[in-house]
Amino acid sequence: MPDASTLADWGLPGLFLVAMVAGSVLPAPSEAVLAALVYGGVPPVPAVAVATVGNVLGALTLYVLGRWVARGGGGPVGRWVQRRREREGPRLARAQERLATWGAPVLALAWVPVVGDVFVLAAGLVGVRWAPFVGFVTVGKGLRYLFVALSALAASTTGISP
Repeated sequence: MPDASTLADWGLPGLFLVAMVAGSVLPAPSEAVLAALVYGGVPPVPAVAVATVGNVLGALTLYVLGRWVARGGGGPVGRWVQRRREREGPRLARAQERLATWGAPVLALAWVPVVGDVFVLAAGLVGVRWAPFVGFVTVGKGLRYLFVALSALAASTTGISP
């Protein structure tokens, strides 16, 4: 994956790409790209929208994998999810318990590093419906990106250099 400055040079398409990758299981500097774009003059509203949509689509890939494995999906991808399930054993079990206790609103925490991926996978495994999944994940990820964009905007207007 290219570094954050190269992705920022790509503009909003680069932000979308890195946010989508970051929403899946791969680490990517989506917040850094968003901050660089907003600091560089891209309006925050479209930047936050693009980052949020890309990140939610990335999260949907993990959710769909969880749904597929829960329904008996196999093959190399199913084995990968099963290995992850074994590796994340206690954490995944706690995420499934929290989903059972609190329901879909806990998915607003899907943006939290490491834990968020576990919540997304657990949501697929336990069969959280599509609409609540997308709604709560979008709210959580959108608020995180809004905070990053507003921080970058504040930095650019006060003259703080990156």
